[in-house]
Amino acid sequence: MGYLLILIKVNKGLALIVVLWVITLLTIMASSFALTIQRETAIIGGLKEAAQAAALAEGGINFGILMLLNTDTEKRWQANSSLYEIQFAGSRIRILIADESGKVNVNLASKEQLQQLFESLAVEEPSADSLSDAIIDWRDKNESPEINGAEQSQYESADLKYSPRNDQFKSVEEVQMVLGMTAEIYKQLEAKISVYTRNKKINPMTASREVLLTLPDVNKEMVDEYLLQRAENERNGEKVVKPDWYSGGSNSEVYMIVAEAMIAEGISEKIMAIMKRGKANNGLPFEILKWVEDYPVSSLFSPGNDERVIN
Repeated sequence: MGYLLILIKVNKGLALIVVLWVITLLTIMASSFALTIQRETAIIGGLKEAAQAAALAEGGINFGILMLLNTDTEKRWQANSSLYEIQFAGSRIRILIADESGKVNVNLASKEQLQQLFESLAVEEPSADSLSDAIIDWRDKNESPEINGAEQSQYESADLKYSPRNDQFKSVEEVQMVLGMTAEIYKQLEAKISVYTRNKKINPMTASREVLLTLPDVNKEMVDEYLLQRAENERNGEKVVKPDWYSGGSNSEVYMIVAEAMIAEGISEKIMAIMKRGKANNGLPFEILKWVEDYPVSSLFSPGNDERVIN
């Protein structure tokens, strides 16, 4: 009888332990399930917000095109690296418009201009020198390399399965194939070069600071002073003029438009389009030459851009 009582007590103890283990296991499973649901909900919410921001940014591109084509010259938006902000569907959208004539044309730029552009991007002098020569070797017709450049033999020595085109660049993206070009350098370079302009001279009224620094006989103080004056004229609705230290360049009728939509703090999407004014094959008064989603440039909502916004 005593043995039976002991056995019953032992079985009750084991049963209690099993029950506690089952409860613990169920609690862990429930917590894990709840955490998974929470994470999936956050992911779905993030995807929804990203899609919403992308749609608004696309709308910003279309609105920018509309304002560029406005027949009322007083209401027409400027294209001097001009930054505008609009409100739509409860969100802020910033739109940057710049005539391509303010960029360095990689098919026309001189060795000195290319080198100065790289140096303005903080590329060390030896790399800036070799990259400039390599770009010229890519676009020229011969197989004779520049002093620090690269033709077919240099690409073969680097185990690359391609060689220079020996013709003009067909796209900005093609510059990534130039020997010595890195992803980091190209990311800085991309928004400052073009293949769409036909004028070798830079239009200072629409050029960025880095591009202005490539112009002859200028320094940082001259460039910064001009940029401040240019921004002030735009905000006041006054005509933007060329600086007295450089008169070259003219508009190209080809524009870069970058639109960024801010849904919430830290949640935004950017789209870039290259638009050419003029009747297209589809009958529209413009043609889209390029379209890039999630364009890799600094946020248009960064604090340094607040003073540039034209209301």
